[in-house]
Amino acid sequence: MNSGLNKPLYVQIQEHIAELILSGKLSPDTKIQSEREFSEELGVSRMTVRRALTELVSEGLLERRHGSGTYVARPRVTYESHEFVDNVKAIQDRNLATSSQLLEFSEVVASRRLAEQLAVEIGHPLYRVVILRLANRVPVILERSFFPCSRCPELEEWDLEKTSLFDLLVKVYHANPGRISQTVEAVAANETIARQLRVEEGSPLLMLTRTIYSGESGMPIQYTQDFLRSDFARVHMNVDLD
Repeated sequence: MNSGLNKPLYVQIQEHIAELILSGKLSPDTKIQSEREFSEELGVSRMTVRRALTELVSEGLLERRHGSGTYVARPRVTYESHEFVDNVKAIQDRNLATSSQLLEFSEVVASRRLAEQLAVEIGHPLYRVVILRLANRVPVILERSFFPCSRCPELEEWDLEKTSLFDLLVKVYHANPGRISQTVEAVAANETIARQLRVEEGSPLLMLTRTIYSGESGMPIQYTQDFLRSDFARVHMNVDLD
């Protein structure tokens, strides 16, 4: 605490706690001391401690939980926008243990909205696939995908918990994806999604809506809504102004 004599006290406290977090001495979800306890231990005012903790919350290293206290935040994974095409690969590329749970596989008929998204007639048979993706055993992404049965026949024959949907499109159905349309928006978890992602109802999520088009026919081959826990993922994009 005395290595930065020219730094304000709150900055020294902030850097001290940050070092404990980044070194792994304070692991994610660890509840830290209260402002009063820090104040007494360090011999500084509670206002000074509060400012240091507030800065760490704004940096994403700490999070305040209403009625419970302040905790070490889980690290967020930064995704490049193109990486959402294959969630399994994106998780594996970050050296996180990935696993999947198939929550639903069914055949449904296309509603007006789905028919428009997939360029089929209303009532056309679709496969509906709902998969939960886990990183280090923590549920982080809920995928809801729709495929025209005519473009992905016998999809039920594959082990969808162990096989990447994107790999199936490319290697099995030879879809050769040529274009992807994506939108990202903030939503609140409803009761069903909250239960599946193991978060509280109303928790903030990122919803990524994606349509994949065939590079040969230009027809849509997959329509997906991914729900990502906002305490796990954030999106990075580069824009070339040239």
